[in-house]
Amino acid sequence: MMIRFGSGIRLVGAIALATVGALVASAPVRAEFSSNLFTSGHADIGVGFEDDALFLHYHFEGGVVNGVPLADEEIDPGAVTTVVPESLRVSLGAGEDLPFLGLGAGDEVSILPQVNTPGVPFLGLATEELLDSDWAGGIGFELLGVSGPGEMAVWQSGLFGATVLFDTLDGIGPDDAFTFPIGVHDHANYGFTEVGIYDVTIRVTGTHTSLGALADTATFRFRVEPFSAAVVPEPGSLAMVGLGATAVLGAVGSRRPRPGKEVESA
Repeated sequence: MMIRFGSGIRLVGAIALATVGALVASAPVRAEFSSNLFTSGHADIGVGFEDDALFLHYHFEGGVVNGVPLADEEIDPGAVTTVVPESLRVSLGAGEDLPFLGLGAGDEVSILPQVNTPGVPFLGLATEELLDSDWAGGIGFELLGVSGPGEMAVWQSGLFGATVLFDTLDGIGPDDAFTFPIGVHDHANYGFTEVGIYDVTIRVTGTHTSLGALADTATFRFRVEPFSAAVVPEPGSLAMVGLGATAVLGAVGSRRPRPGKEVESA
């Protein structure tokens, strides 16, 4: 599907908040997803460009990780788990059906909301770091795989119903993709039918005006509560594909190393 985002464009400036010194490791370590928890405030799944390469990352602008607000920090996707708290698990009422998740009245669902809600993560999508003059067209987002205990979907709510960006109910295919213009910031709902751990693998692609087709792939982890730490997640039927993102970094406030550009195959 081709989705155009225009009405929600806004530039988000850096927020002067507390230092991230408490989160910085003293030496390079391998970070596990669960070691750093994003529990509230604003962050984006951002697309950046550096060293002739696209790179996916979390861009924190007020988001709280391990109890510390982060101001204008880029963090590797493999270093953070986004927490969907138990307070967001609800039973659907009459007329609140979510057919793209296979849910109707009386069914339970956890939804990370599209609107800014105090005390929970406010997770957006952003291409604001990119210059329009550097790109021919927008940035493509594609869902490659989801590992988790239930179904997962990402959608935007509007006056005329839901615009579904990603969903797993009918399998993952060509419809689980959209184009995001350069310089745009927008938000969506993230819904999960069951509690537990979900690993969501996303690929972004773009055509640079001088370098040609570029791409990057990363996996973002969501912890839907109530969650038992004793449960070890196993890959589901929608196994993760192309795990190009590693979870190795020297400090929580740094992005993963970019060894070179990933060129989009023809």
